[in-house]
Amino acid sequence: MRQFFTSRPIATSLVVVAGYFTILAAPAIWSSQAFGGDPSRSPQQAPIDQLAAEILLAASAVAIVFLLGWARQARLTSRPAWSGLGYALVPAMITLGLFGVAILAASQGEADFSALISSGLPQSILLLVLFVGIFEEVLFRGILLHGFELRIGPVAALFASSFVFGISHYVNWINGQSFAATHPQVIHAGLSGILYGAIALRTRSIWPGVLLHALWDFVVTMNHALIGDTFGADPDSTTGGALVQVFGFLLRHFEPLLGLIVLAGWFRWQRRQADQMQ
Repeated sequence: MRQFFTSRPIATSLVVVAGYFTILAAPAIWSSQAFGGDPSRSPQQAPIDQLAAEILLAASAVAIVFLLGWARQARLTSRPAWSGLGYALVPAMITLGLFGVAILAASQGEADFSALISSGLPQSILLLVLFVGIFEEVLFRGILLHGFELRIGPVAALFASSFVFGISHYVNWINGQSFAATHPQVIHAGLSGILYGAIALRTRSIWPGVLLHALWDFVVTMNHALIGDTFGADPDSTTGGALVQVFGFLLRHFEPLLGLIVLAGWFRWQRRQADQMQ
């Protein structure tokens, strides 16, 4: 059975992704709020009440990798290339910097940080985004990237899997989020996939990307709670509005740029590895 799936890696990986897309979209299709009908939904929301579902999704995706026999090749259990971890530190520091600026901006207002922490909201969000990161990275940088890689090579697979990762976020539109909010999210997800995929290639592991992905989702959600919409909702001319504009630019551009830098580093590393084997 494993040989059947291994001989059809692209079809297998796309079927798995399509299956999860269907599972996530099907319950909402017949709802009156489907296809942008729920104005309360936004890309920055964290559905904490769905934690159990996210745990199940993450566990099932990991189980599928092992059932396919792809755990090592899909970089779940492979030995990491520790020399590549520095590439994950730069986007992590930028992300934490965005969080720090949001905290600074919120502290100039009436933010009650002790009440926020006491509410347990940050802790709940952190737990949720960790399992979201596991699920999405195992699915897209594990199963899908490896499936494409077996047929079209790692670089083309990186861009193909990033494209699919991006368009899969249209499931949020099906679930009620407005198209105007979802489309930029789709573009951003596709571009960020370049970074996560490049880090997976360079480190030979999906787990640095899991942590980076979870950190990003946590910061975006918390920044929204602290200073409002970071995805470009008509900022005014105040300091807060300028900060939102800066956040919006960084949200859309730093990840793909760093992803291309990591990819270039992967090429150099591959050449060094080949030279050492000669």
